[in-house]
Amino acid sequence: MDSFKVLVVEDDRFTRRVVELIVTNHFPEMEVVGRCGSLGEALRLIQESKPDLVILDIQLEDGNAFELLEQLKPIPFKVLFMSSYQSYMEESVQFAAVDFIQKPFDESDFVMALDKALDTFTDAEYAQRLDVLFSNIVGTPGNRSLVMATENGTRIIPVRDIEYGESITGGSLFYMTNGEVLKVSRPLRRFESLLAATGFFRCHPLFLINLSLIIRIDVDIQQVMFVSGHAAPFESRRTEALIKRYNELHSVR
Repeated sequence: MDSFKVLVVEDDRFTRRVVELIVTNHFPEMEVVGRCGSLGEALRLIQESKPDLVILDIQLEDGNAFELLEQLKPIPFKVLFMSSYQSYMEESVQFAAVDFIQKPFDESDFVMALDKALDTFTDAEYAQRLDVLFSNIVGTPGNRSLVMATENGTRIIPVRDIEYGESITGGSLFYMTNGEVLKVSRPLRRFESLLAATGFFRCHPLFLINLSLIIRIDVDIQQVMFVSGHAAPFESRRTEALIKRYNELHSVR
């Protein structure tokens, strides 16, 4: 693809103009074919201009991005999501590993995000990522799936099947309930805030654990024991917070 048609959907007029200028100034292969701030106008412009990429604010003045995308399935373009919030919807986008940028952003951040979005044009698994996104949107936190780029290719992993993650040089290891160990290049800290809402806790600088799969917390040897028989260490200074989070999670079940 030699050129890309881009549509900017953002309800803040100033941000919309900034985005357009960044696209124009840094990406001569991109042409902004339309700009708007509402779902209705976006639907019309998408049908008329048939963009290759839609830069789409998640929260719009008359609804949200997913209400728009539901009307367009199968989605014939790539999406770069934007948002100034951190809600269930924004988290779902990140779980699906779909391109996303947090507002406010600076110019270099947005350029990097657009560069990454360009890579999706050759991503054979993009439709699959969007399927995961929509599944996460309508599901509950405990039933979310996480798209992971492992050393053996992209995997879609139910979060409930992850026992714990371990930080290693050059990335992370994720230990699954079935005994499988997945190696990913992203550092463990990149998953910490994402998984916190689904019952995970950073019990140690090197370990992120799934509290829902713990059967015992052994304070004497500073280890948590999992249903599978695996164990992970925790720091003594995090003991109180660990027990509190564990009790909070299990008290609501």
